[in-house]
Amino acid sequence: MDPENLSPELQAHVDRTLESLVFVEGGTFMMGDVGFERTLSDGTVINRRWTGDRDTHPAHEVTLDSYSIQRYEVVHEEYDLFTRSTGRELVRANRLHMPTRGPDLPAWGMDWYDARAYCHWLGELTGLPFDLPTEAQWEYAARSRGKNVPYATDDGTIDRGRNYRGPDTPSGATPPRTFPPNPLGLYGMIGNQPEWVLDWYGPYTEEPKHNPTGPEAGDRKVQRGSGWIGSPEMKMVFRRSPTPPDNTGGGGGIRCVVNQASPVSRD
Repeated sequence: MDPENLSPELQAHVDRTLESLVFVEGGTFMMGDVGFERTLSDGTVINRRWTGDRDTHPAHEVTLDSYSIQRYEVVHEEYDLFTRSTGRELVRANRLHMPTRGPDLPAWGMDWYDARAYCHWLGELTGLPFDLPTEAQWEYAARSRGKNVPYATDDGTIDRGRNYRGPDTPSGATPPRTFPPNPLGLYGMIGNQPEWVLDWYGPYTEEPKHNPTGPEAGDRKVQRGSGWIGSPEMKMVFRRSPTPPDNTGGGGGIRCVVNQASPVSRD
């Protein structure tokens, strides 16, 4: 596909996608559940983990090069354009007239292969190195360049009805701008739609890593971000959801990255 000769519809899609990219300056952070300090009644300071999940620790040093990531999850309208343009089957076609299949809602129901194919398609349209984010890239961005916060909200906490779902929030995923972004400017990275990442699932190790991409092989990929069902405690930014790559029923949303160490030009 020639990025210089796109149809008006595809060019508009490219323009919107590039406009949505947030540049993430690389750096070093402690990936995984680093815990928090708690002072006991006798004055002793101990470290407590945010989660009880075994696969979120040990926390380990990760260094990432700079990259860009989409501000929002890919919505159905965008993914439907991909399926039409590439001759693929329309995802969840039997639910086209249901509220959960709205064009402005996060797309879901794609397996890992189709999710990655969407990002690669963006690469074909733009000539840029689009891909799914690695686990490390996703967590670094969700934590606003590695801050020690448990939630990917505007202040790292849960405030129901303001920066997270409340009693009046309709059932199901919500449009991208429903709640405030995290400090990096990213929307919907908590409790909306689980998002596929690049890595195969595997245990963490303590060794420092540079641009890690996970195990070389496996039987499950990873989803991050959790869905809208469940308590806030299930949405902590460290949590990992191992999922078979051909699974289409576990959420499977998309948020692509551009693996380029400089900001993407909008020209």
